[in-house]
Amino acid sequence: MHVANHELIGQARQAVRSGDYMRAESLAGKVLRAAPDMAEALEILFLCQQARQDHAGAEGTLRRIVRLMPTKQWPRGDLARLLLAAGRESEAEAVLREAIAIDDRHGEAHAMLGGLLSERETLIPGAHHLRRAIDLSGKHPQLLANLGRNLMRQGRLEEAEPLLRDACAAAPDLLLPAVHLAELAEQQDRFDDAIALLDRAERIARRQGRDVIAQRAQLLSRTPRWQDALDLLDGLPDLAGTALLLRARLRDRARRFEAAWTDAVAAKAQLARMRGHAYARQTAEALFAAMANLAQQPLVDVHLSRSSGVPQPIFILGFPRSGTTMVEQVLASHSRVRAGGELPFLNALPVLIERACGRPLGLAVKQLQDEKIVGQIHDFYMRQAADHGLLAPGADFFTDKMPLNEVYLPILRLAFPDAPVVAVQRDPRDVIVSAMQHDMTHGFHCAYRAEDAARHFAAVSDLTSNFKEMGIDPYVLRYERFVTDQANETAQLMAVIGLPPEPAQEEFHKVRRHAPTPSYAQVREPLHRRAAGRWHNYADQLAAIQPILAKAVARGGY
Repeated sequence: MHVANHELIGQARQAVRSGDYMRAESLAGKVLRAAPDMAEALEILFLCQQARQDHAGAEGTLRRIVRLMPTKQWPRGDLARLLLAAGRESEAEAVLREAIAIDDRHGEAHAMLGGLLSERETLIPGAHHLRRAIDLSGKHPQLLANLGRNLMRQGRLEEAEPLLRDACAAAPDLLLPAVHLAELAEQQDRFDDAIALLDRAERIARRQGRDVIAQRAQLLSRTPRWQDALDLLDGLPDLAGTALLLRARLRDRARRFEAAWTDAVAAKAQLARMRGHAYARQTAEALFAAMANLAQQPLVDVHLSRSSGVPQPIFILGFPRSGTTMVEQVLASHSRVRAGGELPFLNALPVLIERACGRPLGLAVKQLQDEKIVGQIHDFYMRQAADHGLLAPGADFFTDKMPLNEVYLPILRLAFPDAPVVAVQRDPRDVIVSAMQHDMTHGFHCAYRAEDAARHFAAVSDLTSNFKEMGIDPYVLRYERFVTDQANETAQLMAVIGLPPEPAQEEFHKVRRHAPTPSYAQVREPLHRRAAGRWHNYADQLAAIQPILAKAVARGGY
């Protein structure tokens, strides 16, 4: 480095330390005019741009540094943080994956990617990166808390609890692990413990000028004191989206139906704005068209060799809030069935098929009749299942209840011709009411508005009706029949699976497994019929979407 430039860089660094960013930027600019690729000067320029919130300039400078020093990690870390702050999550993810590809020992990149994936509910890969960050950087309380929360979302409460306790012990003033620990106790039905833990979290929150009112309301809503939860929320003028949805459900329980619907609509609109989500109708229609086209092709016998000696999948299909969690809980109460939950494997099929075929899914219909391509789909799915621990000894089957997997029925029948497939059916109007009162992103973000949810439901109904005409017709379990005749419906279900029913299945609500979905509380209750026909309480609010659902309602015989 030229002596004059070295002196200018030293003066610029001193200016940054003293907060004189204007002078620092001027000095860095002088160096860059003489040496445009000097990394030290570019770093100072970035710090100055960041200080005056010139985000576009800061991004450009960071990308320039990355090009000049591709093996240096700090610019990628700062670039990822900048992109995340701007809400550009996909770009941040790409930067972080590139950082890890260059150096797998970059703990900060693993930590950020693990947190990003966990927030996106991509939980298994998120947990992997968080564990890697802990291995590399140590048991930082925030990392422990993030991994604990991730495992909670997976339903792995026993693994999550010690992580959260360690986070609380290491950082007693950290609010989130204290709150998560209380939530974990609530999800285990340890309500007294949950109250004590939440009291501790509340003391932390007060010192920070915050509160845990929403968390306390959630806890009370699970107890006979649910009216106290409603009183808490009724007393607040401005509620965040998830708390507003909780109040919607409590107002429904109090039979204040008009107010409940108003809350649900407002909460969904708020959540959609905050997340930048909107129904991707065109993407959904393109996928449906490709699947309908594939269903019209003659199914060929590709002679797939079934993986012997390992559990096989049971596919549980249905719209969110149709009863799929209940059916999984019934199946998982059997000694030979392992619960898989909402497995994301089939959602990866369009990208997988595009790579295997060299063309988008809609143009790959004929190639999907090829034994090699279908075998790749089958093997990909089973590898993912193995990575999730679902192929371990001790079971004959594992469940996959990702909502709306019915869209992929033609591919399922090709790749898994012998797998049991159970389609859960419920009155579409009841489904829409329930979907509007719960937070979910399934179905291309259709559930933020009743109109979009109804359109998506109708489109899926049309598609599966098309499949049925082509001979792809899964076993249908009707929710309303199940809640009125559980024993016979369970026996018929198990006959389809090929296992004898077991007594534990009639008391599936007593199984201590935690179902990590919005339905976790409902499946811990004895079976009841209260949810059937709920839509009548919202007949006026549903009037505008009744025509959209008319064919689906008729197909179901409702």
